[in-house]
Amino acid sequence: MTTPAPSPLDTPWQTPPDAQDLVREAVEWHFNPKTGSRFWLERARTLDFNPLTDVHTVEDLTLFPNVVDELRHIPVEDMVPQGYASIAGITARPLVGESGGTTGRPKRIYSLPDVLNSSWRWYWSRLREHDMPTGRNWLGVVPMGPHMIGTLTQDAAAEFGGIYFPLDLDPRWAKRCVASGSAEAVKGYVNHLVDQVEWILTTQDIGLIAATPPLLQAICTREHLVDIINERVHTITWSGASMDADTAELMATEVFPEVNIIGIYGSAMIFCGIPQRPGGGRTDPAIFDPPSPFSMFGLIDPETGGSVPYGERGQLVSHHMTRNLFLPNNLERDTAIRHEHGLGYAGDALSEVRPVEEFGSAKVIEGVY
Repeated sequence: MTTPAPSPLDTPWQTPPDAQDLVREAVEWHFNPKTGSRFWLERARTLDFNPLTDVHTVEDLTLFPNVVDELRHIPVEDMVPQGYASIAGITARPLVGESGGTTGRPKRIYSLPDVLNSSWRWYWSRLREHDMPTGRNWLGVVPMGPHMIGTLTQDAAAEFGGIYFPLDLDPRWAKRCVASGSAEAVKGYVNHLVDQVEWILTTQDIGLIAATPPLLQAICTREHLVDIINERVHTITWSGASMDADTAELMATEVFPEVNIIGIYGSAMIFCGIPQRPGGGRTDPAIFDPPSPFSMFGLIDPETGGSVPYGERGQLVSHHMTRNLFLPNNLERDTAIRHEHGLGYAGDALSEVRPVEEFGSAKVIEGVY
């Protein structure tokens, strides 16, 4: 007796299914009246097409409206597919995460253990491609609280056998200070955060630092901390905000010439962190290959909706399809250079990520995250 093949939705992210198979399975799960969430079953009634009969390919995902702004106010319970009630072994309650609030009120997503474990394992496997040490302690210069980057980093420290040292960091307060034009308040808060970094670096044995680019640059204003990092730290990962090419090159060649530096791209709406493609030189731009087809990218001309040529800058559109969430056709606030996916999977890879100045009616403020 042969064992039936797992559903594309249950396939490990490291050995992904065919993209079209995943699209069809995801649509059947999220729009079937017996398994879909309250949110999507109600939303389907307002669409001018039938997802169950009209959506078959990756290209068909653009039929859907971008619904992520609705995640600012809908109850999390409405997002959970009712089909989970019949899946044995999943009894945990949803883990809730929020976006950084860069474009207004935070958007709210959730994860159950099946998808969280798949995403985390994929992330850890990508980190291992970058000579990550084991048994070393981590310093997290990233937000905790509702921000999934903190949970991801803390869990990565445990996976690699280290103790995790977090900061008390509220990125939304920093954004509020920036928005108010209070330069002194911003400076004071950043100094408060760097003080916390100093307290940990000068008393604990830290081998890895996960930091946002603005805070990594702030740490570099204290030469004695730079010296400690160069003497003791094996790896720095940067994520949570953009880092321009000149700054990245300066960090890699002059400030931390012997430290292993890894760029990470992530977003709450794709529920994953993406380490840069391995094998590049220290001064090469970081290229990010997403875990396609579970999370896919496209780089488009926002005026026409068509893909920009490879090597050109476009605005990021993401599609996320798992048992937990179905978030297709999401126009993100970032632009990037378009590349072919490094593993030949569906969708694009990206590099040189930077935010647009305005997104919708909101001014984009990165702050410290």
